[in-house]
Amino acid sequence: MQRGRVYIETYGCALNMADTAIMRSVLSSRGYSFTNCVDEADVIIINTCTVRLDTEARMKRRIAELAAIAEKTGARLVVAGCMASAQPYTVKRIAPKAVLVSTYNVHLVDIAVERGLDLLTPPREKPKPLFKPTPRLMLRGKIAEVPIAEGCLGDCSFCITKIARRRVYSRPVENIVKLVRELVRLGAVEIRLTGQDIAVYGIDLYGKRLLPELVRRVIEVEGDFMVRIGMMSPDQLEPILDEFLEVFRHPKVFKFVHLPVQSGDDRVLRIMKRNYTVDEYRAIVREIRNKVPGVMIATDIIVGHPGEDEEAFENTVRLIEELRFERVHLAQYTPRQRTVAAGLPQVPDPVKKKRSKRLTEVVMRIGLEEHRRYIGSRACALVVSRGERGGLDAKLYNYMPVILPEGSARPGEWRCIEVVDATWYDLRGRVVDCTCKGGGS
Repeated sequence: MQRGRVYIETYGCALNMADTAIMRSVLSSRGYSFTNCVDEADVIIINTCTVRLDTEARMKRRIAELAAIAEKTGARLVVAGCMASAQPYTVKRIAPKAVLVSTYNVHLVDIAVERGLDLLTPPREKPKPLFKPTPRLMLRGKIAEVPIAEGCLGDCSFCITKIARRRVYSRPVENIVKLVRELVRLGAVEIRLTGQDIAVYGIDLYGKRLLPELVRRVIEVEGDFMVRIGMMSPDQLEPILDEFLEVFRHPKVFKFVHLPVQSGDDRVLRIMKRNYTVDEYRAIVREIRNKVPGVMIATDIIVGHPGEDEEAFENTVRLIEELRFERVHLAQYTPRQRTVAAGLPQVPDPVKKKRSKRLTEVVMRIGLEEHRRYIGSRACALVVSRGERGGLDAKLYNYMPVILPEGSARPGEWRCIEVVDATWYDLRGRVVDCTCKGGGS
């Protein structure tokens, strides 16, 4: 039965993208169709992010715009995601008629759409783990985000996401493996295991961290595909590091680790309520690099967090210089509502901007120096998609991005490439003749 047309906008992380896939699955099963034109929609959904203050401002503007369109066309506006969960009153001030759906209730979006009910309280039973999304609606070309867990065990002083996704919820191993098997059958070549902190996967369901076992089961699925492992907190990875590295070395797993350090200063880490020291972080990175040659380690840095003085900032600069990360996600600290850090003495904005500019220059210099080492080398690369700015987006074994000329390959193919140039962010390559086998071969 045709019920109406749905327009969805998604912002934020891979977990939000996966939540959108769940909402699309639910609504598709109820007979709804989807449109890319907001003016034609009977239902307008915005899946929000609120990780930073500037992101929140962008969400406010867009919610107001969509509310005006909904008022004009008679559509129902649904606000989902982290802003609906963490700041429902803010959303209601902007769009009083909007229906709110928390991150824990996206699998019930049909109730919000059809009954106009806000769904903000986490259900008593396990919410999303047992829901079975429609695999074809989770595919973005040849890429699929597979949410394995949400929530974390941390209590970081700066983080508003912990308010939006308070509790750890893991999906059963069997459900994930079955979903991956179907996604691969439908043509997925890159499976992204996603979550807020996937190192805690399984602790709620099985009483222990079960990420290594899950990855082992996923790579046993037949097919030519690669697995990208999502973000992990250093203190949660450390207890399972040996088991993780054992399965991480498998050829079907991209040699890529996203391990946020946030600061290179122990005092600031304590203020942030991060449960590790710089030396402990350094030891984890060294162990990974010793056991997995060529691995790419990405990290996150918050510049100007309360308590960061010049000495602490210089310690962060030194850590980046020492560990020479090929990928660093920099963010200037912005106060978030209902977080501990928002109530602490703040670093002045001009100081944050000055430090951010200097650190960006360091990151770009190191990135360019590291990437230039690839020039002239040949390697197998998996073409995963068409590039956002033209060309083709391919990935090396360690998830290093390589931009190839348009028309030289097709998404889903393994091609032998030669690196001909580099930027601080990626590599530029050309397809050459040689034998190239996929990760599943």
